[in-house]
Amino acid sequence: MPFLNLGDAELYYETAGSGPALLLNPATAWHGETWKLYQVPEFAKDHTVITYDPRGTGKTKTTSEDFSTQRLTEDAAALLEHLKVKNAIVLGHSNGGRIAISLAADFPHLVGKLILASSGTTYNGPPGIPFKMCVELVKMGYEPYMRKGVFDVGFTKAYYEANKAICDKFIDVRLSNLLPIENFLRYVVNRQASDVAAKVKHINVPTLVMVGDDEHHHATGLTHFQAAEQLSKNIAGAKLVVLPGQGHHYLFVAPEAANKIIRSFLV
Repeated sequence: MPFLNLGDAELYYETAGSGPALLLNPATAWHGETWKLYQVPEFAKDHTVITYDPRGTGKTKTTSEDFSTQRLTEDAAALLEHLKVKNAIVLGHSNGGRIAISLAADFPHLVGKLILASSGTTYNGPPGIPFKMCVELVKMGYEPYMRKGVFDVGFTKAYYEANKAICDKFIDVRLSNLLPIENFLRYVVNRQASDVAAKVKHINVPTLVMVGDDEHHHATGLTHFQAAEQLSKNIAGAKLVVLPGQGHHYLFVAPEAANKIIRSFLV
């Protein structure tokens, strides 16, 4: 299995296919397995698709307590440098969008196109772990809390009832091999402290912004819909696409529609 030694972490990664490089950055504290459901099989047909487990998730072990956006960005940059990739297509989902934005701003030679799927940008609430999260973790326990989160933000109840098979398939992968709770909380603390809004003005590559039309809620700062609107306005030439009837996890529960949008952008 391929690992990249980062000094304080052994970054697990995989590549599939051949062609222009496509780097997939997962959401907060996610491992890279969810991409294998639909994005790797689709885009490996004509791209070199790169997936990885961010530090502390999946197969990537770390001795560090640094899970900041800057640290995660440097990890992703190190992986692209290791693979001798330049001008990659970089897709970031949710918190992975922050990493994608930082990559494009701080390492412009590594990024040729940008796809921001329900990306976070900045946080305007109190620092630290949200109080509601603390209470729910104590009352519910870690795994039930994570499962509840998938349903709260991922899809509407009506969509789940109509698409149980594909939703349950995603949920099984998403909740497999959960990272230790202490690392999850470190991710949350660092996400709350993250602000990449100022970096947006430095992005000068073709950019696609995606968001579901059911992403107006369940946020501790800007909603994902508000963030998408800001990004599409503040990145020169960015294209905004809203997926009807979708929550936060459309890449994995409405993959045909999501992949078609991405394909159109890559042409």
